Amino acid sequence: MSFLSLRHTTARLIGLLLILGLTLVAGRAQQPHYLKLQSHKLLYADTVYREAVAKKDSLLLAEAYYLYGKTYEASGDLLTAHRWFLKSLKITEPRGDSFDLVRLYVRLSGTQENRQDRLSYAYRALEMAGRIHSDKALIRAYGCLMGFYINNGPDGAKPQPDSVVHYYRKINQLAHRLKDTVTRIENHLAVGRFWRSVGQNQTGTDYLKKALELATQQKEQGIRMRLMLELASAYTSLGQPKQAWSFLSQAQHLLNQSPFIDHFINYSFESNYQLYYQSIGDWKRAYVHSEKLRQMERNNYTVDHAGAISRLNMEYKAGQKDALLKAQQKELALRSETLFFQKRLNWAISALLLVTVVTSIIFFRLYRKNQRISARNAELVKEQNHRVKNNLQVVSSLLNLQSKQLVDETARKAVEESQMRVQAMALLHRRLYDGEGLVTVNLPDFIPELVESVIRTFGYSGIQTLYDLEVFELPAAHALSLGLIVNELTTNACKYAFPDHPDPVFRVMSRRQGNALLLTVTDNGPGLPLSQTGTVIFRESKTFGMHLIQIQVDQLYGSCQFHSEKGTRFEMQFKI
Repeated sequence: MSFLSLRHTTARLIGLLLILGLTLVAGRAQQPHYLKLQSHKLLYADTVYREAVAKKDSLLLAEAYYLYGKTYEASGDLLTAHRWFLKSLKITEPRGDSFDLVRLYVRLSGTQENRQDRLSYAYRALEMAGRIHSDKALIRAYGCLMGFYINNGPDGAKPQPDSVVHYYRKINQLAHRLKDTVTRIENHLAVGRFWRSVGQNQTGTDYLKKALELATQQKEQGIRMRLMLELASAYTSLGQPKQAWSFLSQAQHLLNQSPFIDHFINYSFESNYQLYYQSIGDWKRAYVHSEKLRQMERNNYTVDHAGAISRLNMEYKAGQKDALLKAQQKELALRSETLFFQKRLNWAISALLLVTVVTSIIFFRLYRKNQRISARNAELVKEQNHRVKNNLQVVSSLLNLQSKQLVDETARKAVEESQMRVQAMALLHRRLYDGEGLVTVNLPDFIPELVESVIRTFGYSGIQTLYDLEVFELPAAHALSLGLIVNELTTNACKYAFPDHPDPVFRVMSRRQGNALLLTVTDNGPGLPLSQTGTVIFRESKTFGMHLIQIQVDQLYGSCQFHSEKGTRFEMQFKI
C-alpha cells in the first residue's frame, strides 16, 4: 500500500478513535446498547474496507460500503447511509442479479424520502428475488413491501391492512418452508403491532400469542421477554389487568434471570408497570414508576446528545472516505509508478541499513576505546592517590623524627599535633585509595578510624567512644575539612578533658537534615572556659587548633558553636 493510502488509513483510524471515545462518554449516562453495537459495526466495516483495499477486491469493497450504509442507517443518518448504498450499488449492479443486489434494493427503499421511490426499489427487489429463485431474497423483498404498507400507502394514504396481510402470509409461508423460526416470530410480531396500531387490539393480541408460542418452543428468551411485554401492554389496553399482570410477571422473571439488561427493556418494563397500576387505580405505585420513566428520559436525553455528536463524527468520517476513494482511484492509475518508487525505497533502505551497520561497528569500537581510556584514567587516579598517601606518610615520619629531637616541650607538642593532622589527611587518602569510590568517603568508616587513631597516639585505652553516624558518602573535599575538625576536637579532648577523668566518654554523631549535614562531637570533661556573659569563648580564641577549626568551617560554608554543659559539645552544620 502506498504512502497516500497509509495516510488516509491513519485518518480513518483517528476518526474511529474519536467515535469510540464519544461512545464511552455516552456509556457513562446509561448508554443504550445500540450505540455500542454501532461502534463495533463501524470497526468491522473499516476492517473489511482495509482488507478490500489490500486485496484490490471490488466485491469486498462493495460489501464494505454496504456495511457503512447499514451503520449510518442504524444511527438515523439516512442521507449518508443512502450515499454509501449507492456506492455499493455502482459496483454490484453491473455484475447482474444476485442476493446482494436484492439486499441493496431493500436498503435503498428504506432510505428514500420519496414514497414512490421507496415502492419502486421494493418492487425491483421483489422482481430480482423471483429471477434468482431465492426464498431468503423473497422474504426480504416481501418484508420491505409489508413495512411500506404498514406505514403508509403508495400516495401517503392510510395503512392498507389487505396488503399487509397478503405479504405477511407470503413471508410466513417461505419462513415455514425454510424452517426459519426467528423470521416467523418477527413476522407475527410486526403484524401484531400493526393491528394494535390501527385499533384492533384483540386481533393484534392473537398474533402476538402466536409469536410467543414459537419463541417459547425455540427458547428464545430475549424475544419471549419482548413479546410478553407487548402482550401485557395489549391486555392493559383491552381492560384485562389480570392477564396483563400475568405476562408482566413472567417477563420480570425472565429479566431477573437474564445476565444482560438493556436500557429499552427497562424503559418498557417501567412503562408497562405505570399503565398497569393506572388501570387498577393504584395511583401511588403508578406515580413511582412514572418518576422512574422521567429519570430514564432525562438520562436518555444525555445519551441522545452523545449520539448526535457521534453521528456528526460519522458524517465527518464519511467525508474523509470520499476523499480516500478519489485518492485510491488516482493510486490505481499510478500503480506502476508506485511500484517503481517502492523499489527505489527498498534500495534506499538497504543502503541505509548498510550505513547503520557500519556506523554501529565504528561506534562500538569507539565505545571499547573509551572504556579502555576510562579504565586507564581510573588507574592513574588511584596511582595518584597512592603517591599522595605515601608522601603524607613520609611527612608524618619526618615530623615524628623531628619531635623526638626537640627538647622544648611546647615545640614538641606542636610538631606532634601537626603530625596528627598530616595523619588525618593520610587516612583520608587511604580511604580513597582502598575504597570503591575515588572521590567520596563513607562517613561511618572514616570518622571512627580517625578518632581511634588520635586516641591511640595519646596512649588512652579506657576511653569509651560512641558513634551514631548516618550512612552517607561525603565528597573528598568536604571529608578533608571535616577530618581536620574532628582531629582537632579529639586532640583537645585528649589534652584537656580526659586527663585524670575516671570514666571518659567521647561521642560523635551525624545526621542529614534535608540538604545539610549536622555534626555533633561531645565529651564529658570539665568544659571550655566561659566569658563574663556565660558564653563559650571561641572566635576570640588565639590557639592554633581553634583557629584551624574556624577556617575549616568557613571552607565548608557552614556554621558552628560550642556549648559547655557537663562537658564540651561542638555542633556544626553545613550544606552538602
